[in-house]
Amino acid sequence: MKLGRKEREMEREARGYLDMAREKFLERAFALENLFYSGFYVQCIESTAADGYEMFFEDRSAANFFRENIALLDERGAQRFYKLAGIHHTIRVLRRRKKELKWEEMKEEMRRVYQLDEVEMEMAEILYRCACLYQNRFPDLFSRTTARYLFHLTWLTPFLLAFLMNFWYNSYSSFMASYTGYVPFHIRRKRVTAG
Repeated sequence: MKLGRKEREMEREARGYLDMAREKFLERAFALENLFYSGFYVQCIESTAADGYEMFFEDRSAANFFRENIALLDERGAQRFYKLAGIHHTIRVLRRRKKELKWEEMKEEMRRVYQLDEVEMEMAEILYRCACLYQNRFPDLFSRTTARYLFHLTWLTPFLLAFLMNFWYNSYSSFMASYTGYVPFHIRRKRVTAG
């Protein structure tokens, strides 16, 4: 399908916003002193960039939440997309590796990378508590939070809610597959803590 001039311009701007956010957060992730967290967030950011390109530009399927709202994506929204992925993947990995990782430590590194303000940190705390106390409700809450935080949408159809829940599940799965593809998680963690 050939895009019109207006759509091409909108995509060009959106790509610019996503690329700027990627560069900004990558610089901060590389600056972390702890090599485990640095590597974790660098991979998280790169994985988020791939998700962003796929969802905003390549996937033209019906009811793609991100593509449908591309006109609302601005510089702040692009940064929020990366922040949401960082929060989501941090919470998910903590829930799976809770003996190896500590929320208080990891959330501080996450805050540094994504420059989370007080309200965003409170949002992350609430989402983390939900994941710990009501694990089955976390995907629903996170998807609703995505719509509200990213595009200020307060109402989702069941189909769009399912789309977002599926997106975040797949996003985390592909992130972890790439992060542990060559070096298993426990070896990455052990190398840093031993050194």
